[in-house]
Amino acid sequence: MNEVSQAPAPRRGLPARLGRRNIGYIVFMAVLVPLALLLEANGPGGPDSGGGIMFGIIAWGLISLGFFGINLILLFRDLARGQPAGKALIACALPVAIILGTLLAEEIMMGGS
Repeated sequence: MNEVSQAPAPRRGLPARLGRRNIGYIVFMAVLVPLALLLEANGPGGPDSGGGIMFGIIAWGLISLGFFGINLILLFRDLARGQPAGKALIACALPVAIILGTLLAEEIMMGGS
């Protein structure tokens, strides 16, 4: 008569392995790029243009710096406790991977000269 209720086993799909904060960062990037382009298209033209793109770069830089710093602390904490640190490691690598991917795409688009 002493029934122990067990929680259902968590699903081990891609979202569970990647982590909510990493998915949130990817969604943030997916929303920020079109938002910056929309602000740029609706902004002033001529020599006063560029505000939307600068907003996107500044917002990305500030959020990414905070995201990287918090996840670096979580990475060290997980390593010190002997816990799995895969999600924090992925989170630290995401901003760096986006920078490298952007530079690589620029190099490819510009002809590699």
